[in-house]
Amino acid sequence: MSETVQTIIALTITACAIAYASWRIYKALAAKNGTCNGCPLKDTCRKEKRRRNK
Repeated sequence: MSETVQTIIALTITACAIAYASWRIYKALAAKNGTCNGCPLKDTCRKEKRRRNK
Protein backbone atom coordinates (compact mmCIF):
# COMPACT_ATOMS: atom_id res chain seq x y z
CA MET A 1 0.00 0.00 0.00
CA SER A 2 1.14 3.48 -0.60
CA GLU A 3 1.95 5.87 2.18
CA THR A 4 -1.01 8.11 1.29
CA VAL A 5 -3.53 5.30 1.71
CA GLN A 6 -2.03 4.32 5.07
CA THR A 7 -2.21 7.93 6.23
CA ILE A 8 -5.85 8.22 5.18
CA ILE A 9 -6.75 5.01 7.01
CA ALA A 10 -4.90 6.07 10.16
CA LEU A 11 -6.55 9.51 10.16
CA THR A 12 -10.00 7.97 9.61
CA ILE A 13 -9.57 5.59 12.53
CA THR A 14 -8.23 8.38 14.74
CA ALA A 15 -11.13 10.68 13.82
CA CYS A 16 -13.66 7.92 14.58
CA ALA A 17 -12.03 7.25 17.96
CA ILE A 18 -12.07 10.94 18.89
CA ALA A 19 -15.70 11.29 17.79
CA TYR A 20 -16.74 8.24 19.82
CA ALA A 21 -14.87 9.40 22.92
CA SER A 22 -16.41 12.87 22.61
CA TRP A 23 -19.88 11.40 22.25
CA ARG A 24 -19.42 9.17 25.33
CA ILE A 25 -18.06 12.07 27.41
CA TYR A 26 -20.97 14.29 26.37
CA LYS A 27 -23.44 11.53 27.14
CA ALA A 28 -21.92 10.97 30.59
CA LEU A 29 -21.89 14.67 31.46
CA ALA A 30 -25.39 15.32 30.13
CA ALA A 31 -26.96 12.37 31.98
CA LYS A 32 -29.61 13.45 34.46
CA ASN A 33 -28.94 10.49 36.74
CA GLY A 34 -25.23 11.20 37.15
CA THR A 35 -22.12 10.08 35.37
CA CYS A 36 -22.51 6.44 36.45
CA ASN A 37 -25.82 6.00 34.66
CA GLY A 38 -25.58 3.00 32.33
CA CYS A 39 -22.17 1.94 33.57
CA PRO A 40 -21.82 -1.83 34.03
CA LEU A 41 -19.67 -1.24 37.13
CA LYS A 42 -22.23 1.02 38.80
CA ASP A 43 -23.34 -1.53 41.41
CA THR A 44 -19.77 -2.52 42.23
CA CYS A 45 -18.75 1.09 42.76
CA ARG A 46 -21.71 1.69 45.06
CA LYS A 47 -20.84 -1.36 47.16
CA GLU A 48 -17.25 -0.16 47.50
CA LYS A 49 -18.39 3.32 48.58
CA ARG A 50 -20.72 1.82 51.17
CA ARG A 51 -17.85 -0.24 52.65
CA ARG A 52 -15.59 2.81 52.91
CA ASN A 53 -18.26 4.95 54.57
CA LYS A 54 -18.96 2.45 57.36
